[in-house]
Amino acid sequence: MEKTGTLLDFEHIDTLSRLSQYTEQRLHHEDDPVRAITFVSEQSPVEVFNDFDPTGFRIEIEEREEFITASLTRRLEGQGEEYDEDGYRYINGEFYLFPHDNPGVYTAYTVSSSDFYKHGLKRYLQALPPDVSLSFMGSGDLRRLFEALDDSIDGQLIATRAVIKSPGANTDVRYFDDTDYFEVFNSSEVAEEDYYVDKLEFEIRQSSREFSGQVSRKGESRFVDGESTIYFQLLLENIASLISDKSDLFSDRSREYGSREAEPIQITYRDGAIEGREENYRLIRALDGLSKSSVTVYHDNPYMHASVLDFNDGTTADVFLTSDSNVSIIPGFNASQRALSRITDQILEGFREGDISVGRGSKREFDDYFSEG
Repeated sequence: MEKTGTLLDFEHIDTLSRLSQYTEQRLHHEDDPVRAITFVSEQSPVEVFNDFDPTGFRIEIEEREEFITASLTRRLEGQGEEYDEDGYRYINGEFYLFPHDNPGVYTAYTVSSSDFYKHGLKRYLQALPPDVSLSFMGSGDLRRLFEALDDSIDGQLIATRAVIKSPGANTDVRYFDDTDYFEVFNSSEVAEEDYYVDKLEFEIRQSSREFSGQVSRKGESRFVDGESTIYFQLLLENIASLISDKSDLFSDRSREYGSREAEPIQITYRDGAIEGREENYRLIRALDGLSKSSVTVYHDNPYMHASVLDFNDGTTADVFLTSDSNVSIIPGFNASQRALSRITDQILEGFREGDISVGRGSKREFDDYFSEG
């Protein structure tokens, strides 16, 4: 990329507005895009960074007025040309982190290689305790995101590439040529809930401003080229709002000791969407695909009842499929927001996508499914 202009002096940058200008300038000087992830933290991430030391990681933090900058190193063991004579390779990079207006929601981003983002920054956040929770956005959320973005610009919002996936099965990469973004969501596969939108690359074309980037259902985004205000003030703020809504669904849901009462997390589908015994087994297979967890199946027919144990923090949750349009997740004791989000996301990705809500939705009482012994 051709070098243009003089890069701002980072030593004198303390505000988010200046940081966004600095980031835009860096994109004109470097080949790597901005790679970012928006997540939830129940306490200040700086406190978590200082109090917790994941194995293999080293972090140095500098706090500025409105954001922090951090230098992160990860040591990996292995074999091959990338590793030194002692069997190690080191991933080094810098990232920036700032809070959003939505309480407890933050974005961390880096202008660096995919290697540092995937194996450094993202893995570091995943290695932190449950106070830090990565999130997700379903196809409906992504559609609302792009509708809000479209309402905020005076120009065209064009889809250039999309990745759609069939739950638990196929991946279909679609390329578009000057196609309005809503054509992705209106495609028969997505509209009929046979596929969900996983990633969407897009461009904004206006007479005065242009932008190109990417958004994924995992709360990740890229800023490839264009004006930083579109990325920081429009795209990221709308992502943060959606992630905040998801956080509200999963926070403070654990069952209290001495009580069987807990508000279930409901995944609702169109009437008749879940038909036949095979659907019970599909849901079980989806739960079995959850990493770092175990699944105990109590019933698989005529209704499905399984218990999930998340090894990351000991969270337990019971999962029921008792109708043709509803899956219920009953949080256990000390169920964390991060684990409940992981379990729900796994069902949406591995079984089928639906609408998430909180509240009692089954015609039967959930205590009917628990023995008194």
